[in-house]
Amino acid sequence: MTPASRGSKVEIRNSEFETRNSKIENRKPNLEGRNAEFGPNFEFRISNFGLLLEVGCEEIPARFLRDAERSLGERVHAALSEARLLPKVDVEAVREPPLRTYSTPRRLVVHVHAVLPQQPDKVDEILGPPVKVAVDAEGRYTRAAESFAQKNSARLQDLTRTTTPKGEYLALRKTTQGRSAHEILPEILPAVILGLSFPKSMYWLEKSGPRFVRPIRWVLAILGEGKQAKAVGFEILGVESGDFTFGHRVHSKGRIVAKDFSDYQAKLRRAYVEFDRENRRQTVVNEANVLLEPSLKLIDDAELEEWTVNSTEWPSAIRGGFDERFLRLPREILTTVMRDHQKYFAVESRQGKLEPYFVAILNVDSDERGLIRRGHERVLRARFRDAEFFWDTDQRTPLRERLPWLEKVTYQAELGSNASYADKVRRMEGIAKAICHTLEGQGKATASDTAHALRAVQFCKCDLTTQMVQEFPELQGIVGGLYARTQLEPREVADAIYDHYLPQGAEDRCPRSLVGAVVSLADKLDSVAAGFEAGLEPTGSGDPFALRRAGNGIVKLAAEVLVGLDLTVLTQQIPSVRGADAGEQAAPGRGGLSQKIESFLRERMEFYLRETARLRYDTVRAVLRPTRIHQNLVPSVALCRARALERVRDTEDFVALAAAAKRTRNIRRSADVADIVSGQADPKLLVEDPELDLYAAYLSLGRRIERLSESGDFEEAFRAMATIRPQVDRFFEKVLVMTEDATVRKNRLMLLLRLNEDVFTSLADLAEIVAEPRSGSAG
Repeated sequence: MTPASRGSKVEIRNSEFETRNSKIENRKPNLEGRNAEFGPNFEFRISNFGLLLEVGCEEIPARFLRDAERSLGERVHAALSEARLLPKVDVEAVREPPLRTYSTPRRLVVHVHAVLPQQPDKVDEILGPPVKVAVDAEGRYTRAAESFAQKNSARLQDLTRTTTPKGEYLALRKTTQGRSAHEILPEILPAVILGLSFPKSMYWLEKSGPRFVRPIRWVLAILGEGKQAKAVGFEILGVESGDFTFGHRVHSKGRIVAKDFSDYQAKLRRAYVEFDRENRRQTVVNEANVLLEPSLKLIDDAELEEWTVNSTEWPSAIRGGFDERFLRLPREILTTVMRDHQKYFAVESRQGKLEPYFVAILNVDSDERGLIRRGHERVLRARFRDAEFFWDTDQRTPLRERLPWLEKVTYQAELGSNASYADKVRRMEGIAKAICHTLEGQGKATASDTAHALRAVQFCKCDLTTQMVQEFPELQGIVGGLYARTQLEPREVADAIYDHYLPQGAEDRCPRSLVGAVVSLADKLDSVAAGFEAGLEPTGSGDPFALRRAGNGIVKLAAEVLVGLDLTVLTQQIPSVRGADAGEQAAPGRGGLSQKIESFLRERMEFYLRETARLRYDTVRAVLRPTRIHQNLVPSVALCRARALERVRDTEDFVALAAAAKRTRNIRRSADVADIVSGQADPKLLVEDPELDLYAAYLSLGRRIERLSESGDFEEAFRAMATIRPQVDRFFEKVLVMTEDATVRKNRLMLLLRLNEDVFTSLADLAEIVAEPRSGSAG
């Protein structure tokens, strides 16, 4: 496919930019009306001062490209804003973003639609001494005023007066002349580019020099459009910037000089470079679909699509095929080979049956002679033959016979004598037994479920010894499940092995069955405990053992599948079940391990409620504070309480109740320690009607909250709390808590203490709620 055959797409993009420029030109009178704030001699033409910046380098890894593109745009915008080179425009009137970013594997591009040719003059007001100090009774300036003027190289007659909240002060207005954009841009753009951060970067000049993701080969920087365009000159890592770029590595040779953005985009596309990622994405989708019959379709794969878009500058698609005999292998193995190892799109029928075809995306214009297609088919055939050999060979040794082999497979060397996967399996068995015992006691699991879970735990790591997993490590767990099916293990066991790595994050799906969830939870809990025991706990942004991911999975499983599971109780059991099942005594300090794990899981629970359940931060904070009724971490209950609180917290009565809870907490904190005692308030010492009414309402409400909480109706429990608002309001309005009578004061404080523990913090700490009702919220 040639650029000419894609002409319609290029013309569409060109017309889009022509339309955008005409829109900007049409707005010019409105924008020029603001020239007064930039000075009487300042001329502002938005269409003539665009900035085009392109950083050309060796191929950037696909996984880094999108973040690098976004980051460069943000840094350019921030630098121009700080340098006062961005025009002030009406955000509502100008709907276009101030800049657009683009990228290909060999370039990062930022196009700023409007840059001021010169900074507006900057006027700063420098505050001096107070007038009462700087001016005497006769109105003459004192030594303080003279020192202030001298320090700022000003005359006394230049001083003015200004009024501040602290009184009247002397002031001095200092004007800094604006500089031209051509002076400023060479100073700021190198730092903007070199300030980009990447997961991995490299140096190629000297070890002590700046690093970048790949060697920079050219930098294009142009300010202005048309005849007024001019290159911005600077040097970065030995590369001089200019007004030129380069086209496709294969289809284009030599420099391409660009006048402005319109010229740049037209010439690049003629040089076989589509710099707009969304155009490349559409090309990938369209060309792939054109190659397939109506009865076929690509298997949806957003990640692979993103990879191909970020790995090509001029994508084109080819369709290849493979021998149907390979279809006897499981679909998971075939698609993994095609996707993860060859970056091919797998093809299936409309009914979901895998077909013996694939679609590959090239970074060249075409494959008219079919040489590239045949090469891809040859490589895929070899990969499938390897997979076929591994599948047949591995089947000769069933999973149950591979269990002793795990003794020689290292899980975590820092664990010393318990470092093998066989040790991990033994520890997982102890944790799984504790989980199943709890679930059976709750009536949520049967003895058969427990048996299946323990057998799945035994075999779930055995596929690590297979040739298939050694060749395709991304299939661990899946291969174990597939082998278990062919070796006639119960379906519950095979599925649990297949799913036991799920979920691999807060957004991932959970195992399909309760048995699979138990195996997954045992695996992840042991991973977290082992990580803490080995001193590999997360610190800051570092997480060498991926414990945060495991913690996210634990919380998700307990919140969504293993409903009602108490993680506090379970973590307290971990040291004993791990120690006993590992064949060792619990070491000194093991008790601290449970506390560390629970604290870590509470952090992960907070992350889950905020990022996955999308609940407000103060709702999350309120629910995760231990309460009288809910001391332990039970993720499913915490999730239900948080969602219920979110639904009722904006009602008028509840907002007022949250404010009262905060007031109660403040009173208790400010009182004498001796006055804060446990126990119940003495009704005989309640002498005023408002406190008697509050005490009666509290007794009735406390019992009602407990009943509703036991039944799981948390929303109704929260709504019931709000009914005590009138009594609380009257109490604080009419009753003096900190009265001089020590006995009455103590009794009233005890009443507030019980109200706080039995109502305000019974299901959540209401004092943590930020009392800001939403407009239009339901009563």
